[in-house]
Amino acid sequence: MQRREFIQKTAMLGAMALLPALAYGTEPVSVYELTFHFDLSARKNECSLWIPLPSDIKGFQSVTELGVRTNASTAFETAANSYGARTFFAEWKRGANQKTVDILIKVATQDRKCDFRKRALYSEAVNEARRFLLPSAHIPTDGKIAEMASKIVGNEKDELKKAKKIYDWIVANSYRDESVKGCGIGSPNAMLAELEKSGKMGGKCLDMSALCVALMRASKIPAREVLGIRLGASTLSAAFGSGEDITKAQHCKVEFFISSIGWIPCDPADITKLVLKEQIVKDSPRAKALAEKFFGFWENNWLALNYARDIELYPANTQGVLDQFGYVYGEDGGEYIDPFSPSAYSYKFTSKKIYS
Repeated sequence: MQRREFIQKTAMLGAMALLPALAYGTEPVSVYELTFHFDLSARKNECSLWIPLPSDIKGFQSVTELGVRTNASTAFETAANSYGARTFFAEWKRGANQKTVDILIKVATQDRKCDFRKRALYSEAVNEARRFLLPSAHIPTDGKIAEMASKIVGNEKDELKKAKKIYDWIVANSYRDESVKGCGIGSPNAMLAELEKSGKMGGKCLDMSALCVALMRASKIPAREVLGIRLGASTLSAAFGSGEDITKAQHCKVEFFISSIGWIPCDPADITKLVLKEQIVKDSPRAKALAEKFFGFWENNWLALNYARDIELYPANTQGVLDQFGYVYGEDGGEYIDPFSPSAYSYKFTSKKIYS
């Protein structure tokens, strides 16, 4: 089969030339080279892959090169879904001997810090954010979620203070459960049910992020989970970083919208990982300081992919709507391939910092 190559976006820039594209203030810029490798050659049925790709985020990440090498019979990039989530689709016919995709990405990142200053926002931005007040199949805003949100925020009217109360409550009442597969199932009701039953609320990043989003939406604050992947070492803690093999380094964060400020980043889950990995307590000065820092902050060793939940893929997949699109999604003869088992695909992701 003839080998195909697609270059979706290429800007052959030296590392220093990336600085003006990202620098807002004096935050340092890092540049990473990533490879996403997939090999489904052992599967003899018709196979399809939908691979999440990163997009630019002003002041945080800029994708400067993206190239794809594949022998798929059909292959193209698309954002034809309700979230505009950038996707690479590849399909192989039944009996194809080789089924491989290699995605090469160069991305520049810098720390994303919110200064919480009020600013004038375009009405379009405010109107677009309202979508993220709505409930979805996996993000309820009524019932137990509404009751808990009301209990947490009380009589507080200020949007930012309400968001901070919700964030602080999740940090204080959750713990990292290493037995959970992947990033978790992202069910806010399941988290509250566990809290009610056992007085504890365990999970991983998608679980805590989804609960944070649901509670914020129930409190009339637009919010969304952002699925992504760690790129390398953290300057803050080994708990927040990865090595060069990032195959299992997926991580979910949150951003919420305040009408007088805009979208604000936060991470309600990683303090539980810090506590577990460093064997410290949540009320230690270190944990408290980092919890405070992470309200309004994303570190630059993480790549955002999309904020899609309950997403309909394009082209349409056999199995239907996806819960989340932070992992590759694949089908073998129309049957789901488990993305939490890289060996099921023979896939591997790597990341190397080439400038900082």
